Amino acid sequence: MRNVEAVSLDVTGTLVDGRSVKRFWDHLIPAVYASENGISFNEAYTRVKKKYSTVSRDDVRWYLPEYWVKELNISISLEKLLEEFRHGIAFFPDVAPTITRLSSQYVLIVSSNLPSVLLQTILEDVKEHFSRVFSSVSTYCLPYKTAEFYAKACSETGFHPEEFLHVGDSKTYDFLVPRIIGMRSMLVKRYINPKQHYEVDSLDKIFSNVA
Repeated sequence: MRNVEAVSLDVTGTLVDGRSVKRFWDHLIPAVYASENGISFNEAYTRVKKKYSTVSRDDVRWYLPEYWVKELNISISLEKLLEEFRHGIAFFPDVAPTITRLSSQYVLIVSSNLPSVLLQTILEDVKEHFSRVFSSVSTYCLPYKTAEFYAKACSETGFHPEEFLHVGDSKTYDFLVPRIIGMRSMLVKRYINPKQHYEVDSLDKIFSNVA
Protein backbone atom coordinates (compact mmCIF):
# COMPACT_ATOMS: atom_id res chain seq x y z
CA MET A 1 0.00 0.00 0.00
CA ARG A 2 2.00 2.91 -1.35
CA ASN A 3 2.67 5.79 1.06
CA VAL A 4 0.53 4.24 3.79
CA GLU A 5 2.30 4.15 7.15
CA ALA A 6 -0.63 3.37 9.45
CA VAL A 7 -3.91 1.48 9.19
CA SER A 8 -7.01 2.33 11.20
CA LEU A 9 -9.75 -0.24 11.67
CA ASP A 10 -13.36 0.04 12.71
CA VAL A 11 -14.65 -2.77 14.95
CA THR A 12 -18.37 -3.49 14.62
CA GLY A 13 -19.08 -5.01 11.21
CA THR A 14 -15.38 -4.88 10.34
CA LEU A 15 -13.61 -7.04 12.92
CA VAL A 16 -16.58 -8.57 14.72
CA ASP A 17 -20.10 -9.50 13.71
CA GLY A 18 -22.44 -6.66 14.67
CA ARG A 19 -24.74 -9.17 16.32
CA SER A 20 -22.05 -9.72 18.96
CA VAL A 21 -22.38 -6.11 20.07
CA LYS A 22 -26.16 -6.00 19.65
CA ARG A 23 -26.38 -9.00 21.98
CA PHE A 24 -25.00 -6.92 24.86
CA TRP A 25 -27.72 -4.29 24.56
CA ASP A 26 -30.67 -6.36 23.39
CA HIS A 27 -30.14 -9.62 25.25
CA LEU A 28 -27.72 -9.48 28.17
CA ILE A 29 -29.01 -6.31 29.81
CA PRO A 30 -32.72 -7.21 29.38
CA ALA A 31 -32.02 -10.75 30.64
CA VAL A 32 -30.40 -9.45 33.82
CA TYR A 33 -33.14 -6.86 34.24
CA ALA A 34 -35.78 -9.59 33.89
CA SER A 35 -34.07 -11.81 36.45
CA GLU A 36 -33.61 -9.04 39.00
CA ASN A 37 -37.18 -7.74 38.63
CA GLY A 38 -38.98 -11.08 38.42
CA ILE A 39 -40.53 -10.43 35.00
CA SER A 40 -40.42 -12.16 31.63
CA PHE A 41 -37.66 -11.45 29.17
CA ASN A 42 -40.13 -9.93 26.72
CA GLU A 43 -41.46 -7.52 29.33
CA ALA A 44 -37.92 -6.64 30.38
CA TYR A 45 -36.90 -6.10 26.76
CA THR A 46 -39.81 -3.69 26.25
CA ARG A 47 -38.98 -1.73 29.40
CA VAL A 48 -35.26 -1.56 28.67
CA LYS A 49 -35.76 -0.43 25.08
CA LYS A 50 -38.18 2.24 26.27
CA LYS A 51 -35.55 3.43 28.73
CA TYR A 52 -32.91 3.52 25.99
CA SER A 53 -35.21 5.77 23.94
CA THR A 54 -35.14 8.46 26.63
CA VAL A 55 -31.58 9.36 25.65
CA SER A 56 -30.65 10.64 22.19
CA ARG A 57 -27.98 8.87 20.20
CA ASP A 58 -26.36 12.29 19.92
CA ASP A 59 -25.70 12.02 23.66
CA VAL A 60 -22.60 10.00 24.61
CA ARG A 61 -24.47 8.54 27.60
CA TRP A 62 -26.47 6.40 25.18
CA TYR A 63 -23.31 4.41 24.41
CA LEU A 64 -22.09 3.86 27.99
CA PRO A 65 -22.87 0.50 29.65
CA GLU A 66 -22.06 1.93 33.09
CA TYR A 67 -24.71 4.62 32.60
CA TRP A 68 -27.43 2.09 31.79
CA VAL A 69 -26.48 -0.29 34.59
CA LYS A 70 -27.07 2.61 36.98
CA GLU A 71 -30.22 3.93 35.25
CA LEU A 72 -31.84 0.50 35.21
CA ASN A 73 -30.85 -0.22 38.83
CA ILE A 74 -29.05 -3.40 37.81
CA SER A 75 -27.20 -4.85 40.79
CA ILE A 76 -24.94 -7.27 38.92
CA SER A 77 -21.50 -5.78 38.37
CA LEU A 78 -20.54 -4.41 34.99
CA GLU A 79 -17.49 -6.68 35.10
CA LYS A 80 -19.74 -9.76 35.20
CA LEU A 81 -21.84 -8.43 32.33
CA LEU A 82 -18.71 -7.81 30.28
CA GLU A 83 -17.41 -11.30 31.00
CA GLU A 84 -20.65 -12.78 29.72
CA PHE A 85 -20.46 -10.45 26.72
CA ARG A 86 -16.93 -11.64 25.97
CA HIS A 87 -18.10 -15.24 25.54
CA GLY A 88 -20.39 -14.25 22.67
CA ILE A 89 -17.95 -12.16 20.63
CA ALA A 90 -17.61 -13.46 17.07
CA PHE A 91 -14.65 -12.28 15.00
CA PHE A 92 -14.90 -12.72 11.25
CA PRO A 93 -12.62 -15.57 10.10
CA ASP A 94 -10.37 -13.33 7.98
CA VAL A 95 -9.57 -11.00 10.89
CA ALA A 96 -6.85 -12.87 12.81
CA PRO A 97 -4.48 -13.51 9.89
CA THR A 98 -5.09 -10.06 8.42
CA ILE A 99 -4.37 -8.04 11.56
CA THR A 100 -1.29 -10.16 12.19
CA ARG A 101 -0.03 -9.28 8.72
CA LEU A 102 -1.06 -5.64 9.00
CA SER A 103 0.62 -5.11 12.37
CA SER A 104 3.88 -6.54 11.01
CA GLN A 105 3.95 -3.96 8.20
CA TYR A 106 2.10 -0.90 9.51
CA VAL A 107 1.21 0.90 12.70
CA LEU A 108 -2.22 -0.53 13.45
CA ILE A 109 -4.89 1.30 15.45
CA VAL A 110 -8.58 0.93 16.25
CA SER A 111 -11.01 3.77 15.51
CA SER A 112 -14.49 3.07 16.85
CA ASN A 113 -17.47 4.73 18.47
CA LEU A 114 -17.89 1.83 20.87
CA PRO A 115 -17.11 2.79 24.48
CA SER A 116 -13.75 1.76 25.89
CA VAL A 117 -15.18 -0.89 28.22
CA LEU A 118 -16.66 -2.79 25.27
CA LEU A 119 -13.58 -2.29 23.11
CA GLN A 120 -11.28 -3.60 25.83
CA THR A 121 -13.45 -6.69 26.18
CA ILE A 122 -13.71 -7.32 22.44
CA LEU A 123 -10.03 -6.79 21.74
CA GLU A 124 -8.65 -8.66 24.77
CA ASP A 125 -7.18 -11.53 22.73
CA VAL A 126 -5.80 -9.40 19.89
CA LYS A 127 -4.74 -6.22 21.70
CA GLU A 128 -1.04 -6.85 21.13
CA HIS A 129 -1.53 -6.06 17.44
CA PHE A 130 -2.78 -2.51 18.06
CA SER A 131 -0.60 0.42 19.07
CA ARG A 132 -3.58 2.57 20.06
CA VAL A 133 -7.32 2.16 20.55
CA PHE A 134 -9.44 5.28 19.99
CA SER A 135 -13.08 5.47 21.08
CA SER A 136 -14.96 8.54 19.90
CA VAL A 137 -17.24 8.19 22.93
CA SER A 138 -14.66 7.49 25.64
CA THR A 139 -11.52 9.13 24.27
CA TYR A 140 -13.01 12.37 22.96
CA CYS A 141 -16.59 12.46 24.28
CA LEU A 142 -17.99 12.42 20.72
CA PRO A 143 -20.98 10.21 19.88
CA TYR A 144 -19.81 9.66 16.31
CA LYS A 145 -16.57 9.36 14.38
CA THR A 146 -16.41 12.91 13.10
CA ALA A 147 -13.65 14.68 11.17
CA GLU A 148 -12.55 16.07 14.53
CA PHE A 149 -12.23 12.54 15.87
CA TYR A 150 -10.03 11.38 13.01
CA ALA A 151 -7.90 14.54 13.11
CA LYS A 152 -7.25 14.06 16.82
CA ALA A 153 -6.40 10.39 16.36
CA CYS A 154 -3.96 11.22 13.58
CA SER A 155 -2.35 13.92 15.70
CA GLU A 156 -1.93 11.62 18.67
CA THR A 157 -0.28 8.92 16.58
CA GLY A 158 2.09 11.40 14.93
CA PHE A 159 1.11 10.57 11.36
CA HIS A 160 -0.29 12.90 8.73
CA PRO A 161 -3.82 12.02 7.55
CA GLU A 162 -2.56 11.12 4.08
CA GLU A 163 -0.34 8.45 5.65
CA PHE A 164 -3.40 6.70 7.09
CA LEU A 165 -5.76 4.15 5.57
CA HIS A 166 -9.01 3.69 7.48
CA VAL A 167 -11.19 0.62 6.89
CA GLY A 168 -14.74 0.13 8.11
CA ASP A 169 -18.28 -0.71 7.06
CA SER A 170 -20.13 2.63 7.28
CA LYS A 171 -20.10 4.72 4.11
CA THR A 172 -20.57 7.89 6.15
CA TYR A 173 -18.39 7.40 9.20
CA ASP A 174 -15.76 5.03 7.81
CA PHE A 175 -15.44 6.18 4.22
CA LEU A 176 -16.61 9.75 3.63
CA VAL A 177 -15.71 11.39 6.97
CA PRO A 178 -12.05 10.25 7.07
CA ARG A 179 -11.57 11.65 3.58
CA ILE A 180 -12.63 15.09 4.77
CA ILE A 181 -9.27 15.43 6.51
CA GLY A 182 -7.27 13.69 3.77
CA MET A 183 -7.16 10.09 4.99
CA ARG A 184 -7.54 7.23 2.57
CA SER A 185 -10.47 4.97 3.28
CA MET A 186 -12.08 1.74 2.18
CA LEU A 187 -15.30 -0.11 2.91
CA VAL A 188 -15.73 -3.75 3.88
CA LYS A 189 -19.02 -5.04 2.51
CA ARG A 190 -19.37 -8.51 3.99
CA TYR A 191 -23.00 -9.21 3.17
CA ILE A 192 -23.38 -7.72 -0.32
CA ASN A 193 -21.23 -7.89 -3.40
CA PRO A 194 -18.81 -4.94 -3.65
CA LYS A 195 -19.73 -2.62 -6.51
CA GLN A 196 -17.17 0.17 -6.16
CA HIS A 197 -13.39 0.14 -6.44
CA TYR A 198 -13.13 1.22 -2.79
CA GLU A 199 -15.20 -1.73 -1.55
CA VAL A 200 -13.99 -5.23 -0.63
CA ASP A 201 -15.86 -8.25 0.69
CA SER A 202 -13.19 -9.33 3.18
CA LEU A 203 -10.57 -7.55 5.24
CA ASP A 204 -7.60 -9.33 3.65
CA LYS A 205 -8.42 -7.85 0.24
CA ILE A 206 -7.45 -4.33 1.32
CA PHE A 207 -3.85 -5.21 0.46
CA SER A 208 -4.63 -5.18 -3.25
CA ASN A 209 -7.54 -2.75 -3.40
CA VAL A 210 -6.44 0.54 -1.88
CA ALA A 211 -8.56 3.45 -3.11
